[in-house]
This record gives sequence, C-alpha cells and structure tokens, in this order.
Amino acid sequence: PHLIYFPDIAKLDDCNTSFHFIPPISCRSLFHLTMMGAGMMIGAGVFVATGISIGISGAGGILITFALNGLIAICSAMSFAELSSALPAAGGAYTYIKQSFGGLIGFISGWMNWFALAVAGSLYAITFSTYTIHLLKSWEFFAFLETHLGLYEKILAVTIALLFILVNFRGVSETGNSASMIALGQTVTLGVIGIIGVAVALRDPSRLVNFEPFIGSGWSKILVTMGFTYVGFEGFEVIGHAGEEAINPKKNIPKAILYAVIIVVTTYLLVAFAAVVGAKPEGITIMEWFSARGATGFADAIKSLFPFGGILVTLAAIFSSTCLLYTSDAADDSV
Repeated sequence: PHLIYFPDIAKLDDCNTSFHFIPPISCRSLFHLTMMGAGMMIGAGVFVATGISIGISGAGGILITFALNGLIAICSAMSFAELSSALPAAGGAYTYIKQSFGGLIGFISGWMNWFALAVAGSLYAITFSTYTIHLLKSWEFFAFLETHLGLYEKILAVTIALLFILVNFRGVSETGNSASMIALGQTVTLGVIGIIGVAVALRDPSRLVNFEPFIGSGWSKILVTMGFTYVGFEGFEVIGHAGEEAINPKKNIPKAILYAVIIVVTTYLLVAFAAVVGAKPEGITIMEWFSARGATGFADAIKSLFPFGGILVTLAAIFSSTCLLYTSDAADDSV
C-alpha cells in the first residue's frame, strides 16, 4: 500500500480524528530503475523466439528484425519518458490513462493491468522452477528429482512466488539492491554469450558463412518476425510504476527508460549474432537448421558455440524468470 494513515493521538477528541500522510520512501536510484526496466524486457522471448525467427527470416533477418523493433521501442520509450516526467507517480500507464480519461476507463485499465501482471507473475514462477529443476537434476545429488519431476516443479514455483510476495511486502528499500543485482546478472550473462559469439567469429571467420543468404525469405518474413518478437521489447513501461519510489523521478525515470531500451536492444543483437555463428548446419541451410529445432534452436546453437554454453543459457533463463517475477510483483503492487 502506498497510503498509510495513523491517528494523531494528541489531537483526538470526541468527534474528530486527524490523520497524517506518510509518502512512499524515495529509494530507487537511476541504476535501480534501469535494471528494473531491462529485467522486465528480457524474458522468455530471447530464449525461444530467436531460434524460431532465424528459421523464418534468416540469419541476417533476425538482426534486421531486432534493429527495427529496437527503433520502434525507442520511439515508444520516448513517449513514456515524457509522460513519466510529467506525471511522476506510482501506477505507470494506469496513472496516465486515469489522468487522460478518468472515471470508468481509468478504473478498468487499472484492474486489467493488475490482472495481467498477476498472470504474468505465475508464468515467470513456472519458468523459474522448470529451468532450475532442469539444471539441478543434471547433478547426481539431485537425481531423485526425476522421480516426481512435475510435482517438484510445482512446489518450487509456488515457493518462489510466495517468497517474492513476501519480499515486495517488506518494501523496496530493503530489496531494491538484490533485484537490481538479479537483473544485472541476467543482462551480463547474455552479454557474455554475445561477446563470446563475436570472439568466436573473429577467431574462425568461416562461421560467418551462416549469414549467406543474409535475408533468406525476403522482407515480408521480416515483418512477420518483427511482430513475433516485439514482446521482448516491451516491459520498460514498468519503470513508470516506481514514480513515487524513485529518487528525482522527473529526471531519472525518463533516463532509465531510454537506457533500459538501449541496453536490451544491444544485448539482443549480440545474442542473435552468437546464435547464428554458433549453429553448425551440415548439408542444410541455416534456416532449415533452426526450423528443424524450433523453440530449442537458440539453446542448441549456444551449446555448440562453446563449452558450458548450455549452462549459461540455463542460468540466464533462471536470472530472467526471477527478475521478471520480482518486477511484475513490484509493478502489480503499485497499480
């Protein structure tokens, strides 16, 4: 809750009770806000949609897709930056709609936003438990997880969801740093994968043959993959939910929105490049290689790029789902 009232005992009388307003603590710095937005943007899309998109639009097509989506996201981010600067209050898009239209429309949008974030939070909890159990069961000590895999995944999903509900209940002043570190961890992990991909291509230029043809199926397919992957460029708007918790919100919230979009777009481009040079198609085109693997194409490509690539992808997915769960819970609380 953002409104806390308590009676002024000294001024109580038989008829009147006076109240004081305790504003939310301003504790989110520019770094915290930026990591909040970046953490919400990087989701399952980069692990699933990248491989599928390469299979549709080609190796160069995925880079063009991410670049154009990034341009659109920056334009949208600039609009949110202006709104958040003018209305630096908790609630984000709900606040903007309420101020513009008021009444019933604002009420409906607020509840729709809250419900969407609640459903998304449950999905992130399931993603976290799935990837975590997948990582743990590969170790001999946790081999027993195979016996009741579904049950353990559900238990872990419920546990992590309850944990983050408790974390957000205690307040952002105590948890902001840990959440930012989680978001930083996922961004750095993906960034490392991308940098390794560039290094491998420089050491072995023959891998660049995977970019031929650069656009496999024409520009029409790029439009398809742009729509398919744009969900991975959404999420920066949650920074606006922290308006009343931000330090110097009129200055830091617009900066954080733009910084988050730039960081994520750069990370996506590096990761997509790494996936292309990591694939090893033999006798087939790069598009056919990724098409045959579908949702697992990205993970398979990174596994073949360098040793322990699969572990890094799993860790990145765990970081991502953890960060998304925390951020969605925090944003849900502010609506």
